[in-house]
Amino acid sequence: MRESTARNLQNYEEVQPQAKPVNTPKVSGRVAVSKLEISLLIGLGVLVLSLMVALVSINVSMTAAQNNLDEVTSKLSKTSTENINLRQEISEMTSFDRLSSFAKEHNLKMSNKNVRNVSK
Repeated sequence: MRESTARNLQNYEEVQPQAKPVNTPKVSGRVAVSKLEISLLIGLGVLVLSLMVALVSINVSMTAAQNNLDEVTSKLSKTSTENINLRQEISEMTSFDRLSSFAKEHNLKMSNKNVRNVSK
């Protein structure tokens, strides 16, 4: 007879491992947060809040600067219009026809000896 080298498992009793009491911590839904994490979260909150305040402040100052620019542009336009009107008035008052009519009203005669050309 040949002997089998395989184990005869039928003769062995199934031994159930005995359950050892294990000290497992109770698992809750919350995770412990360290003091470092809490301080980092508070620091991040303060940073976000300060950036929000800075953004609002920059927006307000930008609006004020835009209003100031509009005001200066308006004054510049008004002054430019006044300058154009004054130049036109100067041209009208120094025109040859007006000077001739003024000379006739005051009995003045034009003499080429007395004429001087003045440039700006």
